[in-house]
Amino acid sequence: MDAYRTLTTALLLAGLISSASAASYTFGVYNVTDGSYFWISRQSANMTLDLSGSVEGDIAPISVTPAGRVLSPYYSASSTFDVNEVRLKERTAALEGTYSSEEAIYLRASAQAAVNRSYFKPAGSDVWTITLEENWPVRLNSSKTVDYAGKMINDRDSAGNNGDSVGSSFLYNTELSKERNVALRLERLNATVIATNDTIISAEVFPTRSTVYDLASHSTGIADLRYRQVDVRGDLINLGEERYSGIYDITRKVKMELVDTNLTNKTDWLSCCIEGCSGLDPCDTSPWSGAGVFGCV
Repeated sequence: MDAYRTLTTALLLAGLISSASAASYTFGVYNVTDGSYFWISRQSANMTLDLSGSVEGDIAPISVTPAGRVLSPYYSASSTFDVNEVRLKERTAALEGTYSSEEAIYLRASAQAAVNRSYFKPAGSDVWTITLEENWPVRLNSSKTVDYAGKMINDRDSAGNNGDSVGSSFLYNTELSKERNVALRLERLNATVIATNDTIISAEVFPTRSTVYDLASHSTGIADLRYRQVDVRGDLINLGEERYSGIYDITRKVKMELVDTNLTNKTDWLSCCIEGCSGLDPCDTSPWSGAGVFGCV
């Protein structure tokens, strides 16, 4: 290996930057030859949250001064939860009318486990396999009901889980009833980067996750429903968008998962590299993760 190649290898390794605290880290690979790079930043915490409540009443004008100044009737509420890219956002705004709602939130997150990194390069090969293992699980469950009749209500929610998302928007409704349940699970995250001294061949981020969204509604305005799902490279693989304008009864259930099945794949013909992987062409390994190519089981 010539001097330039040796220097390139050293700079590639220098690009593996990680700063870790109790609940955050940044992991990156930068190749100085062609400028290709991969970065991931994560943040979590050890936390628990149990929240429940209800509201029922009339959104009505009220007199606030002896002179009879009247405040216009209005109701608004918002909430945001975001732990290790497991997210839930809710927004509601309503004008004069009758309104009732019940909600329960269950949140559990753990960031106690160490984040593990490993680097592997077979003897005689210039192919690096860099892996990261994170075990920071998150559980977020939410149930909510809304009943409204009046001048107008806008109600929106969105649930996200490490790239996947699903949600609904109900706009300009004079009547709205809605029952919604969300269950978000993040078990762990694995990242695999395969690189040579010349370029990053592939990078995959594999969060083992599950997203469930249940909805039953009656609306009299605009109802927008949407979902999106991504793969281990962050590429969009499923997308749905719907709009209903008028009076509708809608039920919808969306379940999205990304689970490591450990199934036998096309790389089974490849050598286990017991005596080194110098005979393997990097192009043969590029579509698959390093563990599947170089691991012996």
